[in-house]
Amino acid sequence: QRPPTTAPRAEPSRMADDDLVARLRRGLEAKDPSATAQAFVSIDPVTPLPLPLLAATSNLLSLHRHNTAAYSAFERGLALADGPAALVKAGLNFNALLYACCREPSMLPSARTAWRVLGEAGVAPELPPLEKYIGSLLESQSYDDAFGVFLTAIDASLSPSLKTSAALVGCCAAEPRLAQMSFA
Repeated sequence: QRPPTTAPRAEPSRMADDDLVARLRRGLEAKDPSATAQAFVSIDPVTPLPLPLLAATSNLLSLHRHNTAAYSAFERGLALADGPAALVKAGLNFNALLYACCREPSMLPSARTAWRVLGEAGVAPELPPLEKYIGSLLESQSYDDAFGVFLTAIDASLSPSLKTSAALVGCCAAEPRLAQMSFA
C-alpha cells in the first residue's frame, strides 16, 4: 500500500519572504513609507524581487527619508538590471535617490555611486539634488568633485543658486588652485 501523497510544503523562510513581499506591495500601494521600509529590510537579500518593485521601493523611501533602505533597494536593482537604462525603464527616480543619499554624510559614497549611474543612464540632473550633492562634496572637502558637478550643472543649462555658487567660491580660500575654476 502506498503512503498518501501530500503537496510539497514551501520552506518556512520562503513562505515568510512571500508574506513580506506581499506586505511590501501593500505598503507601496498605500504609499506608506514606514510599512514599506519595514517589509523591505526584513526580506532576505537573496530573495529575487522584480525590478519595477525595487524601483518603486527606492522611490518611495527616498522621498520619505528612509535613505539607507532606499539605497539598498537601488543596489539590489542595479545588481539585477541589464545596465542603468533598465533602472530608468523600471521607473527609478535617480534624482530622488541622489538627494536621499546626500542627507547623511556617511552616505556620500552611495551618493557618488548614484551620481555615476545617473550619468551612465543618461538621466538629466535636477537642480535641487545636484545642489545637495555639491554641498555634500564641499562638506567632505571633495572640492575638485564639487567643481566638476558644478560644471555639469552649467553644461546642462542649470543655474545653481547664489548660496551654492558662494560656497564653491568660498572653498577657494582652502584650495587656491581652484580659484581659476570658479571664475572659468
